[in-house]
Amino acid sequence: MTSTSSVFSRIMGNTALLISSRIINAICSFIYVAWAAQTLGLANFGYLLLVTTFVSLICDVTHLQSWQCLLHYGTSFFEKKEFSKFHDILGFCIRSDFISGLIGFLVSITLVYFLGSSVLHWSPDIQMKAFLCSVTILCMNTGWSTGILRLCNKFKYVTCYELITTTVRTTATYIGFVRHYTLDYFLFVWCLTQLTMFVSCTFFGVYLTKKFTGSMPAPRLIFSLKTPLQGMWKYNVNTSINQILEAVFLQGATLAIGSYLGPKDAAVYRVARQIGNGLVKPAQLMIPSLYPEFIKMRDKEDWPGVKHIINKTFGVVLGVSSLVLLIVYFFGQDIISYMLHQKTTYGFSVLFILCCNSIINILMVPLEPYIIMIGKVSNLLKIRISVIFLYFSLLGIFMSTWGVIGSSVEIILSSIILFAFCFHTFNSDMKKRLPK
Repeated sequence: MTSTSSVFSRIMGNTALLISSRIINAICSFIYVAWAAQTLGLANFGYLLLVTTFVSLICDVTHLQSWQCLLHYGTSFFEKKEFSKFHDILGFCIRSDFISGLIGFLVSITLVYFLGSSVLHWSPDIQMKAFLCSVTILCMNTGWSTGILRLCNKFKYVTCYELITTTVRTTATYIGFVRHYTLDYFLFVWCLTQLTMFVSCTFFGVYLTKKFTGSMPAPRLIFSLKTPLQGMWKYNVNTSINQILEAVFLQGATLAIGSYLGPKDAAVYRVARQIGNGLVKPAQLMIPSLYPEFIKMRDKEDWPGVKHIINKTFGVVLGVSSLVLLIVYFFGQDIISYMLHQKTTYGFSVLFILCCNSIINILMVPLEPYIIMIGKVSNLLKIRISVIFLYFSLLGIFMSTWGVIGSSVEIILSSIILFAFCFHTFNSDMKKRLPK
């Protein structure tokens, strides 16, 4: 058990490093959201969230996770210093990012044109703003550069570009807050933030590529129609599906609420969800540390050790959950009122429900990596698709009956179904693997 204790200590240590890099971002996030809400008022702030959520959703849905493709196919060439073959893989990933960005831009402007008025109930002015913000999708995909940072194990650069991006966004938002600028300015700040992240991440990606391989891929490799290895496109698409489903679930709910109930309710829902996710973020950051350790223990067939780690992780998660509930119970009303700059009769209820939903989600922190490790990710995707379909099928009924509180209740029911599936899969599989 000493070895599993040391593994758990290593997981917690790596998680602590990740948490430390996110503290400033989280603090600034609470600050600039509050400044924007106070400057614009709840209705215009709602439109700010709806437009940026729409553009982010389209980007996420069309964005291929090329960094996974780079690591999967390029790691061996990189380690063997076969840089000509590695450049073939890297060129494919850069091309993949560009293609998915172009498709995302075209999809976004098409949907705004056909659905902006009839489905999203946006005025012509808001539709024009969405058209302009859609251009940003062309430079929102940082897959290949993210892959380079992870391949070279240079996570400190992630902290650097996140700090640069946060500084730009917070400073620009403060200027808008002091000068009482309009919705157009705050949408510009959002676009500038995405551009800053793209430029800074790409800069570090180019720097590391030249440092470790000597040069960037030739333009002919980036714009070539040839796929370096068979199956790369299939792998690239398949590994992106889970991210797409999560984006639809998270971002789609905000758009649906905005369309049906209006921008004010969408703003309350989005901010409450952001608060809930922010409070449980430390526990969610355990996932990048858990998966590699699970793989090592699986290769050693140390299934009792895996179960021990999962049980201890549950203990940490339950401790975090108790703290979150206490914070929300005593300070939740003040937090959401400050961020929205307005008291609502249902704001605290929505916040409490969505925090409970976030707690259910972090209970899956040790379960999802386990399910992926044992090769049952397809089952997870199927149940997630079913839950999403059920959620959006019934969302109109819940909203028409109980408003934004109803949509919050439905999402927690959806999370319970997903958690029950994950726990059942883990429990039944572990029983087969543990010695009798």
